[in-house]
Parts: sequence; C-alpha cells; structure tokens
Amino acid sequence: MLYYAQAIANKNTPVYLLTCSSSPIHKNAFKEIHPNVFILKDNTITQSFFGTFKFIKNIFKFSKKQVEEQSFLFYPSPLVYLEIIALFYLKFLKKCNVYYELNEIRKYTSTFHEKISIKHLKYSIKKIIYKSVFSSLELLLRHYDGLLCISTAIQTYGEKFNRSTIRIPILTNPDLKKEFSSEIYSQKDTFNIGFSGSIHPIKENLIHFFNVLGELKKNSYPFTFNMCGYIEKEHHHLLFEQIAKELNIIEHINFYGLLNAKELSAFLNQQQLLVIPRGYTLQNNYGFSTKLSDYLDHGKPVLVTDVSDNNIFIKDGINGFIVPTDDNGKMYDKLSYIMTNYNTIYDNIQKNANETSRKSFYYGNFSKILHDFLFKAYDKSQYEKNISNV
Repeated sequence: MLYYAQAIANKNTPVYLLTCSSSPIHKNAFKEIHPNVFILKDNTITQSFFGTFKFIKNIFKFSKKQVEEQSFLFYPSPLVYLEIIALFYLKFLKKCNVYYELNEIRKYTSTFHEKISIKHLKYSIKKIIYKSVFSSLELLLRHYDGLLCISTAIQTYGEKFNRSTIRIPILTNPDLKKEFSSEIYSQKDTFNIGFSGSIHPIKENLIHFFNVLGELKKNSYPFTFNMCGYIEKEHHHLLFEQIAKELNIIEHINFYGLLNAKELSAFLNQQQLLVIPRGYTLQNNYGFSTKLSDYLDHGKPVLVTDVSDNNIFIKDGINGFIVPTDDNGKMYDKLSYIMTNYNTIYDNIQKNANETSRKSFYYGNFSKILHDFLFKAYDKSQYEKNISNV
C-alpha cells in the first residue's frame, strides 16, 4: 500500500495511510514519509464494532476538511465489519468514491488445509462458516467504484462482480537505496539457495522442495538452503526435526528466524539463487507472491513454479527460471542445471532481472493508471494499451 500511495500522490493529491484506529484523526496527527504521503503517527488499532464505525466517520470528516474530492481505497481486513461499515457509510450514505483491493479470493485461502470431514467436526464447521462468510461478502464487490487486483486470475474473477476492475501487480521501488547489515547469511564453498517470508510447509510446497534437496544431497551437489521468516512451532518441528533429518539434509539447512528490513536485505543479497517453490492450490493460483518483486529488486536469479502470473514476468533462462508446479523431477533438473552453469549464466540473468523489476513492478510506471482509475478518468482501452507496455 505504501507504493500505491507513492504512485498516486502528487502536488495536488495527498494520500493518507492508516488502519482502523481509535486515535484522533487530524492534520497534526500525521507525519509525511514521502512527498504528499502521510501516515498516522499514533495509530492505536481498534477491533470493536462501534470503534470501527467511529473510525469510518472520523476519516470522512477529516478528508472533507482536506480536499474537495476524495477517494477511499480499502485493503482487505480481518475485521469483516470494517468493509461492510465503510461501504454503507462512505458509499451509500455519503456518496463517496470507494475502491477495494481484491488481492486474494478469501474463501480459497484455506484450500491447502485439511478437507471438510466428520472426523474433524469442529474444524469443518469453522471452515464452512469461514467460506460462507467470505462467499457472501463477494456480493458487495459490485457496489465498489472499482476493484484493484494483483493477478490476471483475480482480475477475471473480480470482473464477474464488477466490470470496473484493473490489474496492478505487486509494486516496488528498484531505486530505493538498500541498507545491509554485516551479519553472514550464507556459507562458503557451497551453493546458497535462499527463501524468505512466511514459512508454511504446504502452502509454499516446502515438503516437496526438501525432497528435491534430498536428491541433490544423494548426488553430492554442494548446497545450503538458507531460510528466514515467520514459522509456527509445529511447522518448524515438521520441517527441521522430521523431514530434514529423514532426508539427511539437516546440516545443509540454516534457519535465521524473522529478520528486520536491513537484515533481510543482507540475507537476500548473499544468496546465489532465490526460490518460490509453490505448488498448485486455488489460493496460489488466484494470489501472487509478493516475494517475486522483492527478489528481483536484489538482482538475484530466481526460480519459481508456473503458478498464478509467474510466467508473465519470468522467462526461463532469460531473467530467471521457471518449472511446472508439483514436478519434483523438473525442479531437480533445473536446480542441478543452475548450480552447474551458474558462473556462465549469472551476468545475463542478473541484468535481465533488474530490467524486469524496473519495467514490470516499479510504482512510478503505474502513477497515471492508478490516479485515473481512482479519480474517474479511467479509460479501459487506454489502460490495456498502457499495461501491455509496462
């Protein structure tokens, strides 16, 4: 959302970023973090229904004092009633322009979990309620002034409810100066493969990927798999205490926990290859990995699976590498090829990866598209022409 804000903001268009807050909302409560982009300094989050309603009223009153024309863009919230209250109050009651970022199909977010079963009755009831609630919320999508989507699959899905739908990929800033710590997140005399972000064995297909690493071990490839990010205790135990030990690769894996921005940049910069080995699930198909633009920003070769929009941005052997989903054999072949030929392919891959980051994900390329869309100057034919050139 920060890069959305930077893309939209100009001298005539201030952008204010805030979450559902019980803090006072007035001009002096914000600090400027980018030209004409502001965030609330004291953002005390509220989760109560009445607190949420008061928050929506407060941001409307605040916006009316700042500018004559306002547009509100909402990011999906775990507070279901925030979206309902915002749409009712801002769109229906106050006749404002209200937009929604449809960055996932939430009824599919648990498709990699267990299936509904009488054996797991409590879990199954919760899952049915979850899917029912978010399926019902989709009926509200047609009432927004527009939907912003991060993948072509979500765009096609969103257009069933609202024709005013555009696709904006995960945005980034390749010109942002990166800070690196002095910590070491790689090993000498070995090929360093990196993975960052939320570590979920099934969603990220890491169990299958560990099996591929096991084959590399059997065939005496010198590698280290370096990981960082959030992981739940049971997943940590499954991956490292069970699977890695069973495959005899525990000494080839390093886990560095959750890193701050400076440490993460150092981590990514020290890897020789960055991977996103996701398998096919409905969630992965409709979603889009935020890691891809971050990986490309660091100018490192990436290896991804052919899920969602990955094949739009990654061309195998040109600016990265791509393999079919859920195919351990193809993943093994590609890893062994990269490790064997790394020194000869690295320069061209790195150069093209940087160009892809700048052309496809740089927030500045989307300034006019986003501004026109959010302020009713949107021309679909012109958008399709522009987006094809990005």
